[in-house]
Amino acid sequence: MAETIEESLRSMVEQVDEELYEVVVVDGGSTDGSRDILRELEAEFDNLRAVLDRSDECDWLGGDRNISFEESRGEYVLESLDTDDYYHEGVIEDFVEIFHALEAQVDRPFFLSGRGMNIAPRGLLLDVPYYDVGGAEDRDHWRRLYARDALIWLDHGHVSDSLGYDFDLRGEISRDIHGKITDFQSGVSFWSAIRWTLHHEHHYIFERPRSLPREVLKRLYDLATFPYAYLKSLPLERHEAPAEFRRKGALEARIAATRMTLPEMEAHYGFEVDCDEFSEAGRKAFCEYADT
Repeated sequence: MAETIEESLRSMVEQVDEELYEVVVVDGGSTDGSRDILRELEAEFDNLRAVLDRSDECDWLGGDRNISFEESRGEYVLESLDTDDYYHEGVIEDFVEIFHALEAQVDRPFFLSGRGMNIAPRGLLLDVPYYDVGGAEDRDHWRRLYARDALIWLDHGHVSDSLGYDFDLRGEISRDIHGKITDFQSGVSFWSAIRWTLHHEHHYIFERPRSLPREVLKRLYDLATFPYAYLKSLPLERHEAPAEFRRKGALEARIAATRMTLPEMEAHYGFEVDCDEFSEAGRKAFCEYADT
């Protein structure tokens, strides 16, 4: 992260009101020089705070995210903003405006999930934290939020660009395996995963469209790796999934059925935001996305 963290954090902190926003960065024990960069940025920006002294408390990203919720001082938390992404000017405050307009129409705490950007009341995130698992912590978190009727999914365009990301096949496979292990840890049944592999409806929530040969290879790969991941999950800590999400594919189907663009969300919940007041990037990502 050392090569991207400064540019990424500047894209966040320089576009928000320093009186209204703080930027909390949790370092999970990096050894690549990121901590020194964080100290320098913390000295430069009054509203940027680096949490460097809790790096040995968690093994995985989910636990580090929980630390950020505990350390935050505000009533709301924008979470899971990645420090290898550059966020387009204005999109953060535009996203927050959408959340508060929606909040005025919804009579319960909720987590607004976007593409690479999320927001929720801090109290909800403390009440429904992430599990400190090795991958796919988002999927597990979404299942538990959906079960509480506390997740709303906003479909929108790009709000950020990746910084210096190089495709690494070995890393992609490792992340996929860890995600499968976490699904089993989180209560997804083994046989539903096998059935999903053999025949499932594509919602393209966590996967991309593939040609027929690539699709066949992917299913053969899944048939080989799901049993391996299940065996690896057996000695690990288990978490019970909500009953409606114990079947592999149930989460993807729920997201596909409930995600809405901003115009669809405005019509459904009966609110309206003034897109003319948004940044140029925000108008493209949120207001004009349905027309693209």
